[in-house]
Formats: sequence, structure tokens, C-alpha cells
Amino acid sequence: MNDIKFSRRDALRLAAFSALSAFVAACQQAVAPITNSNAPAPAPTKDVIAVGAPTPNVQASTGSVPITSAQNFYITSSSATPRIPQNWKLTITGLVDKPLTLSLDDIKAMPSITEMRTISCISNPVGGDLIGNAVWKGVRFKDVLAQAGVKSNAHFFKFESFDGWSTGIPLQLGLDDHSLLVYEMNGAPLPSDHGAPLRCFWPGHYGMKQPKWIQTITLAEQEYIGYWERQGWSNEAKVLPFSRFDLPPTSSVGNTNAFTLSGIAHANESGLAKLEISWDDTNQWQPAELTRGPSPLVWTVWTWTGKTLTPGRHTFYARATDNTGQTQTRGASFNLLGGTYPNGTSDMDTLTLDFKG
Repeated sequence: MNDIKFSRRDALRLAAFSALSAFVAACQQAVAPITNSNAPAPAPTKDVIAVGAPTPNVQASTGSVPITSAQNFYITSSSATPRIPQNWKLTITGLVDKPLTLSLDDIKAMPSITEMRTISCISNPVGGDLIGNAVWKGVRFKDVLAQAGVKSNAHFFKFESFDGWSTGIPLQLGLDDHSLLVYEMNGAPLPSDHGAPLRCFWPGHYGMKQPKWIQTITLAEQEYIGYWERQGWSNEAKVLPFSRFDLPPTSSVGNTNAFTLSGIAHANESGLAKLEISWDDTNQWQPAELTRGPSPLVWTVWTWTGKTLTPGRHTFYARATDNTGQTQTRGASFNLLGGTYPNGTSDMDTLTLDFKG
């Protein structure tokens, strides 16, 4: 039997594939409990036969901005939802003046803040459903830190969760006004699958940096590399521009003078600058009408109406641009599991429609 030799590049590719497979498997396992809902399993692409549906994971709205119900909100985790002890307490330790041990009642006694916030998974494929929007209630993280006192040589946080998962963020991000510890979702106590009793939100970052089931927070001088980051996923995990087609409900467009496309778009904390529509290879981009949420941290509903095209099959592109100038691009014909590894994807979603004569 001949020896099989692997180069360093081959080894790195295999390691990357294993990490990517593990992350996507975690997403799929976590989504499994909500199969009784109307939310379909995420698919990497949409084709001419199945052209999406009216935002399947949306249940209600505030004004015109959709809100995702807790039971239809996507779930990702590195393992099963852990059992949390009834006497749960949050520990804040490390480079602080006064180590803290806080009960949930202690945290709820602090001044609360309620924010609508969209969160997405770094492995959300092009046009995928691993994204949701809800109204969250909790406290500003910096207000909790003020009770502990941060030492001058502290520059990073390490977060440890009850499921054995961990991650790290820089001090500056934790002190942001929109960095929250939350205990309610859509006006109800935070569900177990979504991180009860307490989870974190950092503006402009994917869900892999937003720990659930928080147990211990440690302030440190050196950066901590977390669970998924050690497997090659982005340590920064900044949200990239995203857009998706949700309408029309069918792939056929009748003999009418005009037709309408609609969907959602999202960006990092800089906010969505614009959403444009093009078709085929014309390279003519037309702006969509935007219905924005209450802040740049919330997804945007976009709508575009145009004249009916010539009979036949046409492919449409939705292109989001954020306020830093990052713009979605056309993806390669094939990307491993949607090309999300290791930074997420900013590839454009496509929609194929048949126009009748």
C-alpha cells in the first residue's frame, strides 16, 4: 500500500473543513427542535422552483419592521441547552477592584434598557434564515462593570458559559452603550434555548461572539481566544452586509405591467446605506425603497417595483452596502457550505423568475 502524503496546505484545508462542518452541524442540531414551526430549514441557495416565501421566520411587527417570535428565532450552540442551577449567579472576576457575584434579581434591580436588535449566525448562508430580530430587555454591561471597577491594566474580557463554550472581546466593545446583558425577549423571560437566565449582546458582531448562559466574566490583560475562534473562525466576527429575497411567493410573473420584489437587509453597527437591485448581466443597479428599524442594529425591509421584463427566465440580484462602504459581491459558482468560513459571507442573494408572454 502506497503512503499518502499531505502537504501543510492540505492539512489546513482539512482542519478548516472540519471546523466549518462542526459549526454548521451545531446550527442544524440547534434548529431541529423548532421543526414544528413554519420556518423552513436554511438552504444555501434559492432556485427557480422554490423562490422563498414571505419572510418565514417573521411572526409580528413593530410598525413595518418585522419581529421574530422566540419559537421561530434561529438557535445555534456548541452543544445541547445546559441545565442551569436554580441558585444561578453571575461571577465577575479578574482585574477588577471588587469581584462580584450577582443573582438575576440583583441584575434586574439595576436600571433596565430595552432595545430592538437583529442577530445573525456567522454561518448564515447566502439568503439564509439564520438571522432574527427581537426586542430585548436587560442592563448595560458597563453599568454592571461600574460596580466591580475595572483595573487600568485590564484590556480584554473572557466569557465562560454553562455549556462549556467561551469567547473573548476587547474592553472597548464591552463598554459600548449598546453592549447589553439581557434577560427578556419580546416581553417575556428569556427562553432557555436563547440563553436564560442571561446572555450578551455586542453591537455589530455575529452570534458566535454573543455568549448565552453566562456563568463567569473575567477581565484580563491578554486577549482570550475562544471556542470557535480556536477552530479558525474569525476572532473579530464583524457582521458583513447581508440581503435576502422574501417576495414574490412564486417563481412565475404574469402578464402585468409591473412587479414587486421584497426582502430584508442587514449590516454592522454602521448601518445599511442602500439596497440595490439588478438582473441578468445588465450591471444596471436600481435603488430599493427602505423601511428602517429604530436603529442601525436592526434589519431593514426593502421593496423594489419595476416594469415587467421580456418573456423568459431572468435572474435578479440584491446588493446591500453598509455605511463604511462595504458592498456585497457576486459569489463564486461554488463555495464550501456557502463560503461562510471563516468570516461569514457578503455574497449577494439571487432570485430567478419566469416572465410570461
